[in-house]
Amino acid sequence: MDRFTQFLWLWMLFFAVNVLWALAQAAVASTLGARPVLVDLGIGPVLLSGRLGGIVWSFRPIAVASAVGFTEAVEDAPKRNRLQQLSLPMHGAVILLPWVSQVAIAMVCLGAEEGLHQFVHGFTVPFELSALPGRIERFLALLRDGEILRAWGVMSAKLAAINLLPLPILAGGQFLLLPWRNAYPVWAGLLNLLSVLAAVPWALYVSYLVVTTIF
Repeated sequence: MDRFTQFLWLWMLFFAVNVLWALAQAAVASTLGARPVLVDLGIGPVLLSGRLGGIVWSFRPIAVASAVGFTEAVEDAPKRNRLQQLSLPMHGAVILLPWVSQVAIAMVCLGAEEGLHQFVHGFTVPFELSALPGRIERFLALLRDGEILRAWGVMSAKLAAINLLPLPILAGGQFLLLPWRNAYPVWAGLLNLLSVLAAVPWALYVSYLVVTTIF
């Protein structure tokens, strides 16, 4: 598999995980009575956009993340977040169940035992910097060997675990902050800032390792 094809498969896998997460969150929220206002598939400039089922759907080229928006503009009134109209347990389900679905996908791709193993060990990925080069090499080797289904399962499990970490910018932190959902305290904002400051260098390091490993 040549380098361009590896990048293409990597993009497709990231996009698949993020799209399925966004669709799962939109479906769970709609089922519980909080239909999204918009769904952004990817980040970056809008390439395609349209309205379907009362939701604005946008396709963006950078596949590392997606977003589901619930804030609606009400005429002559402050903006309202539809998720805040749900009870705390239902709001929590909207946050957690989409990532549970990613673990289920990993279990389908890898088998139940291996999928759970990859998920549990995914919680340590951001903290074991010395192990990252080897992990990325092994993951990219799956792409080179054409084991796309296994690569999809591993990525789904790892991203689910990382996003469930208790940091405000991630789903795990959002779940823990639910008691303060109507007015986040100052300490939560500071913790969010620290999380971003830690996450950006880590993401850049991972990107560097991916590029240097492929080339």
